Amino acid sequence: MNDLGFHIGLFLFSTLVIVAVSCMFTEADDQKALRLFPRRYLTFVLVSTVVVVVMLAVEHTFASVS
Repeated sequence: MNDLGFHIGLFLFSTLVIVAVSCMFTEADDQKALRLFPRRYLTFVLVSTVVVVVMLAVEHTFASVS
């Protein structure tokens, strides 16, 4: 786990860009897009975190070397 903080920062920045672009393309009104952005960003990060936790649990369960 080298540079864990750096990788988490890169993940948060890349998700920020992904969610910002998707908000601007899905909503015609910029004000509405800006209001929806925090909720969409939080949802994206939380769902991604759940996926990571499930992947780590599956790896720990089925890919154990011992």
